[in-house]
Amino acid sequence: MSSDPIPIMRLARPAAGPATTTTAAAIMLGLSVKAHREAVGLRQQELAKSIHVSTTTVCRLEKGEKSPQRRTVEGAADALKVDNKTRDLWRVLVARTEEPEWFQSRFADLTPDWLKRLLGLESMAIDLTLYDVRLVSGLLQTPEYAACVIRTGLHRREWDGEKMELRLAQRVERQQRVLGQAEPPTAIFLMDESVLVRRAGPDEVMRAQMVHMRELADLPHIVIRFVLLDAMIAGNEAAMAGSMAQLKFGSDGPPDMVYAEHYGSADYHVKPERSHDERARPWSQKDMEYESHLQLLLRIQGEACASPQQSRRMLEEAIRRYS
Repeated sequence: MSSDPIPIMRLARPAAGPATTTTAAAIMLGLSVKAHREAVGLRQQELAKSIHVSTTTVCRLEKGEKSPQRRTVEGAADALKVDNKTRDLWRVLVARTEEPEWFQSRFADLTPDWLKRLLGLESMAIDLTLYDVRLVSGLLQTPEYAACVIRTGLHRREWDGEKMELRLAQRVERQQRVLGQAEPPTAIFLMDESVLVRRAGPDEVMRAQMVHMRELADLPHIVIRFVLLDAMIAGNEAAMAGSMAQLKFGSDGPPDMVYAEHYGSADYHVKPERSHDERARPWSQKDMEYESHLQLLLRIQGEACASPQQSRRMLEEAIRRYS
């Protein structure tokens, strides 16, 4: 296993391709509308007035926060005088936003609102960096390990019920949609060293989980590293921060994003898009949130992590311990 992730150059996944998610389509549509609006020098209020909708509607459209009305998008296309190619792209994206996400039909009741945006975007990423504090990352969990984790959040009478089965099925499907796709993202998994010793199940479950991670770490697009328990500075701050993930989509995809998870909630920090003039001005607090979380992830890798080779030795030791 190499000491650093192998650089795999990938283009952004097609904005209107068959694998485009509903969430990504809404974001890409909004970015395109915003770019065309700014190109003709219109403010959101002016565009809203010209197509007879509220400014809030235009704002939500450009942020990709919800599925837009077709008439709103057609009105924007008319007002901004876009060419036929752009109009056709917008129509395709609108149609895609009207379709349910993969988790909405079968797993809707199990998916908290704060997680939906991540589930709707992560399969579109071309690069992922994930940090988990207390458990093996969900994308790496074996079904047996995941089942043990899920059971701890359910009442004993639910252990053999439909809710248990659905939660496990959702986790497995999520793994397949991200790491099991034909061109999976380059993924760096950073996990606290404690996940090697924190017992989620019996020895055979723990050993199988460690073996599974060792096998995944041999793949060219996956790197697994452990944040050492005796690491200081970044390690201390990261332990307080909770789980995080950086998603990169490529130059023609959605803007890069950092996902920061808390107990029962999560924040999404989007990489700011700043013009040349805007770069000369001080960053807003909102813009700084993305940068501060990204810097923390970088510091974890640079200051607190074992190398991939050392991390593999730590996995081997854990496998022996659970054998």
